[in-house]
Amino acid sequence: AKNEVRAAERRLAEAREEVRKREEELERYRVWRPEEENRRYDAILGEAMSLDDVAEFRASLGALAEGEQEREQAVAEAEKNVARKEQEVNTAREAVAAARKEAAKIEAHRDIWLTEAKKEAERQEDLEMEEFKAPAGQSDES
Repeated sequence: AKNEVRAAERRLAEAREEVRKREEELERYRVWRPEEENRRYDAILGEAMSLDDVAEFRASLGALAEGEQEREQAVAEAEKNVARKEQEVNTAREAVAAARKEAAKIEAHRDIWLTEAKKEAERQEDLEMEEFKAPAGQSDES
């Protein structure tokens, strides 16, 4: 059970690292996106464009916005995964606690059984000793 706790804690650490990476990626994208939009606007500034070109340009800007949303979604999914991994760690820790409690119960019962077995052995020994004793009123000389 302790191994499961360690494994669950390792998976939790990995999940937290994934959140950190996703958040960094999102922040880099949020810095890059406005710069890219400005570059694209600068590229078409003063250009004659057909309606199809304008529609394509707007679609490319929409794709940039979708890219940010996808990265936000990836962060949210990674955070949900962390929550699941935290629950797994808690479950594993509860299993360890239950195993310890069960082991303590078994140990307590073992002590009781050993005490009872010792008493029974002493009782048997006393009975055997009484069998070897001569009956009252009889002597060894008769």
